[in-house]
Amino acid sequence: MSLTSADFPDFFGAVYGHDKAPFPWQTRLAKRVCERGWPKAIALPTAAGKTACIDIAVFSLACRARPCPRRVFFVVDRRIVVDQAFLHARGLAKKLANPDSAILRQVANALVELGGDEEHPLEAYALRGGIYRETAWARSPIQPIVVTSTVDQVGSRLLFRGYGVTDSMKPVHAGLVGNDALILLDEAHCSKPFHQTVEAVQRFRTWADESVEPTPFQFVSITATPAADVPEEEIERDQDEDRQHPVLGARFSAEKPAMLVVAEKAQKSKWRGELVKELARQARQLMGQSLGGSDDGARHAVRAVGIVVNRVATARDLAAE
Repeated sequence: MSLTSADFPDFFGAVYGHDKAPFPWQTRLAKRVCERGWPKAIALPTAAGKTACIDIAVFSLACRARPCPRRVFFVVDRRIVVDQAFLHARGLAKKLANPDSAILRQVANALVELGGDEEHPLEAYALRGGIYRETAWARSPIQPIVVTSTVDQVGSRLLFRGYGVTDSMKPVHAGLVGNDALILLDEAHCSKPFHQTVEAVQRFRTWADESVEPTPFQFVSITATPAADVPEEEIERDQDEDRQHPVLGARFSAEKPAMLVVAEKAQKSKWRGELVKELARQARQLMGQSLGGSDDGARHAVRAVGIVVNRVATARDLAAE
């Protein structure tokens, strides 16, 4: 029995627990991808569960949706998000390597038929700076894989370059990224040059001989603010059922208060010490404050505060403070 888009909720539940149903937009997108292909843009706010696009891409590949790229590149210009998405993809790959339900076995078998290793129907890799260079992702052109990576790593390979890639392997990496590939660009509004580059590559690929069917190459921008020239029918947006969902709706409507505090002494000093002191003072004030409320009206105290700074030295001094 072949897989269809109607099987996606069962697949999602088998991977993440049967009490974890996909959000409405995830189910809609899976149906769209399996039946019509990917939209050009996915316009959803932060915390909507957009990393699940990886699950949808793998499931649609198992469904033999056309086009169905074997290689999925989840690209974002934030290393920490690359690592988070990699853990997500690796968890999915482990589930498919050891399927414990009928739907997972069906998806795993479909990936093996497409060229996946029997022991590893799906493989997952992280490709970014600051870690040991990974080359195993390029060993086979038919192995279904998910690569989470940064803009510069994927973009350089697409243009026959690549950090640490030998001259003999540059065409191989370019061929693997530029053919039979799906590029999901998260936070696309922060990566305009990469967005423009991939679109140019898409146009270039259409110049081939029309008698030759090109390999699949799809590009999807994931951003809350899609470009103005993207047709509305090519944008997947949240709908009323998403905003009314008990979990997703609460995320959409959550309060996000902001306050501007000027560290006067830090402005006049060339040292970061005054800034560190002010940040620490603000963090201590936040600790223990009441924030948010539940359905019964109870408010909860802040138990953790995260502080984001733009210098490693500042972060270290702040941790010590």
